[in-house]
Amino acid sequence: MERITLTSLLFTAVVSLSAGALRQYHFVNESKSWTEAQKHCREKYTDLATITDTQDQSDAERVIKSVNPNAERVWIGLKKTWIWSLNDPTFYTANESQYRNWSNTSPAQPQGDGDCVFMMKFNGQWHDEKCNAEMKFICYNASSKTFVPVSETKNWTEAQSYCRHNYTDLASVRNQTENIKIQTFVQNNPISPDEAWIGLSRLWVWSDNSTSTFKHWYTDEPNINQNREDVCTAIDMTTAHQGRWVDDKCTDLYPFVCYDDKLVLIRENQTWTGALKYCRDKDMDLVSVDSLKIQLGLENVSSTASTAHVWLGLRHSCVLGLWFWVNGQTLCYNNWAPGHGTGEEDCTTTVRSGAIQTRNQRWISLPETEKNNFICTK
Repeated sequence: MERITLTSLLFTAVVSLSAGALRQYHFVNESKSWTEAQKHCREKYTDLATITDTQDQSDAERVIKSVNPNAERVWIGLKKTWIWSLNDPTFYTANESQYRNWSNTSPAQPQGDGDCVFMMKFNGQWHDEKCNAEMKFICYNASSKTFVPVSETKNWTEAQSYCRHNYTDLASVRNQTENIKIQTFVQNNPISPDEAWIGLSRLWVWSDNSTSTFKHWYTDEPNINQNREDVCTAIDMTTAHQGRWVDDKCTDLYPFVCYDDKLVLIRENQTWTGALKYCRDKDMDLVSVDSLKIQLGLENVSSTASTAHVWLGLRHSCVLGLWFWVNGQTLCYNNWAPGHGTGEEDCTTTVRSGAIQTRNQRWISLPETEKNNFICTK
């Protein structure tokens, strides 16, 4: 039976194996605001385009030119967004991470002075400021659930480092009640400063919340410093800019690039065989890994799994004494945890299959009867 199954899997690979990048780009030749484009991409594909390297950039440009060689500015998924330094999602409920208490007295805040935020002691309202300005700051101590005013003066990044080293992080403010609590606390503390950094800063963030250090800005971009919450990124396809990125008002109307992710995390608990069936019933397959790039994609996707292990399309053959992928390939790349993947598996009880650990992203051998989340590939 095992030999027949292996033969079947090998045959399937010939007709279903797909090569190329982990994501496929789709150019939508309709002019929309950045938010409208994001909504469209999430409904029809996966999200607005994330670009992680020069190959992604080339692929995005290629799909734009193939549809509209005269396209000028085209939205991608990079937006400047206010983010709390303490980024643990379990720390916030509902929309707590979106709470703001900007000063509304003239000039209204934020007014584009900088990308970091301080709180005024006398009224608890917030102002934006250049991150290299030096002032006192407020830390948060998670173990005691208290706020700690620090009388030393530091720039925002130095203050963040100090709080993370000595406490938990720079203070987050999750709601009006907490804002009043912090304001009252610092007003009653004699060492509290009149102005103090809190943990809010503005960063360039991709629409799908993925992390990437790759940037492709045109000379002197980004350059919008006005009082704006809506600063987004477009590829400028004109001859002068040659595909470099520019920042612009998110309300401007441009065509856009979506991506469709080839890696799909399924947060259902299935046996390995059940996971394989699920993927194939959806015209997909359990993921096979033949490169570091796919491994890095797995690490990003599996990080939000609800189980400690996530099934891969990796199977052990007791007849042949080897591991193979469901796409028919043997292992040309591997990321086994120590002691796993040796081929000397116990074949007396159950067939062994491969999974990735969400904690350290190494592969392990598990009985196929265990139930875990799994990753399909389109």
